[in-house]
Amino acid sequence: MWRLTFWTYYLLIALSLAPVQRVLACSCMRSHPQSLYCKSDYVAVVRVRNMEERNDVQLAYHVKVNKVFKDRTSVNPVNFPRREILWTMVTDSMCGVVLNVGETYVISGMIGQGGIHLSLCGLHMRWSEVPPRQRKGFRGLFHRGCACDIHYTPWWRKGEHLEHGGRKRCLWESEPGPLHCQETYGICLASPGGCSWAPSVRYNVCIKEHQQKREQQRLLEP
Repeated sequence: MWRLTFWTYYLLIALSLAPVQRVLACSCMRSHPQSLYCKSDYVAVVRVRNMEERNDVQLAYHVKVNKVFKDRTSVNPVNFPRREILWTMVTDSMCGVVLNVGETYVISGMIGQGGIHLSLCGLHMRWSEVPPRQRKGFRGLFHRGCACDIHYTPWWRKGEHLEHGGRKRCLWESEPGPLHCQETYGICLASPGGCSWAPSVRYNVCIKEHQQKREQQRLLEP
């Protein structure tokens, strides 16, 4: 009998709640990298050694662990296992994650049923493509900001969310707002005045460039 993991149970529950739906599709809420870090049990940089399909539902990635940023089960994360098995579903329609053998990723997962489970809705970024500011986030700044909430906000509702969001929220503004700047260089941290995007050289430059482009676009509008 197959070993049912957390994600298998999730799939079975979803199917039972939607019996008329013939095609199951994975749907994920848009989440900032900091939010994914904060809500995950496990965050690490890993190199994929090999992959094997265990059954029709699950596959397993055997990885070499280069660095652990977060492990809720470990009192001392310095003494982490050098090798792990990461479990995921076999297809992206079931929120399965596709990783390439030989490549290095920063991943996040949930710990349960005796293993680490990956979902398409979590982190699975090539480490070589992670900007330096985000790397600083994974190395400690994201953890410091977990008391704050990063809220994806349509630009036309910014005022409403600012008014009702209290002081524990950073607004991640949709385009034509500075979405890219806040996603790539933004780290939301708490201060005496409340939660806000922490300034940095690259973040400030990106915001300035964004504002200049917006002004140029407005001048061209009829």
